Amino acid sequence: MGQGKCGIKIFNRYTGKCEEEPICGEWFLRFAYGTLPGRLLQWAVGCRPFFSRLAAIYANGHRSAGKILPFIRRYGIDAGESLIPVGQFRTFNDFFRRRLRPDARPIHGSQCAIIAPADGRYFFIPNLDRQSAIFIKGRRIVLRKLFGRSCLAEKFYGGCAVIARLSPLDYHRFHFPCNGLPRVAESVEGPLHSVHPLALGRVASLCQNRRHVTRIAVADGEMAMVEVGATFIGSIGQTYTANRHVKKGTEKGFFSFGGSAILLFFERNRVVPEDDIARQSTLGMETYVRMGDIILKHL
Repeated sequence: MGQGKCGIKIFNRYTGKCEEEPICGEWFLRFAYGTLPGRLLQWAVGCRPFFSRLAAIYANGHRSAGKILPFIRRYGIDAGESLIPVGQFRTFNDFFRRRLRPDARPIHGSQCAIIAPADGRYFFIPNLDRQSAIFIKGRRIVLRKLFGRSCLAEKFYGGCAVIARLSPLDYHRFHFPCNGLPRVAESVEGPLHSVHPLALGRVASLCQNRRHVTRIAVADGEMAMVEVGATFIGSIGQTYTANRHVKKGTEKGFFSFGGSAILLFFERNRVVPEDDIARQSTLGMETYVRMGDIILKHL
């Protein structure tokens, strides 16, 4: 994933340009993962669930509402997309996990199209090789560890995956990328490292973090959707009903305050990526895509 001297480079689908990503809490990330004292402190305190629970207590408190407008102004967030007026949010977490107006994220594409489940930076991995598994910033992600069991990993060897990285600046509800029948989300416990590229490859690994794994029966087989928590994520909330058919774009759940990631897994010879995602992933760069826009197509 692209990383320049001054920050993280991503490809913005909507401007057609490579841009530098604003980093929320950059000083914390660079200290916690870029220095020895920071890494020791992060291991001892920062990645522990109690640390994120303390952050959640503040983000759910009424005093945190005073941070909403400064956050919007500093990072240029479009408050007009919110389903309810910003002034009605009682806490920062209420704002962070806000719902958007339906017209703010229309669902695009035909039945064969797979949409982005969330606003985020997307990276395509074309072959889930049994030996190499997934490498992100030099960190090896073993599928059986990520899923919490080897039988599910076996199903996706030879298939492909898409990683969506959400920053704290994004809309933090996530949705189903296609029609299907989802099973119950299984929780796999773990610490809460950052999923930002400044952290991945140094200490953090997606197969260590707390995560939810959902198997989804689709028309041509099965896919899996994994939501990964990160530093300051107080919870991963699931809002869907298991074992009931869902339509593409149906809300699945939300992340509370913090960065996070979503991984989609597909069986062999099922999907191909959109051209921009395929091209930028080959170059080692993420592509910014909003929820509802096409990321993959069925073969």
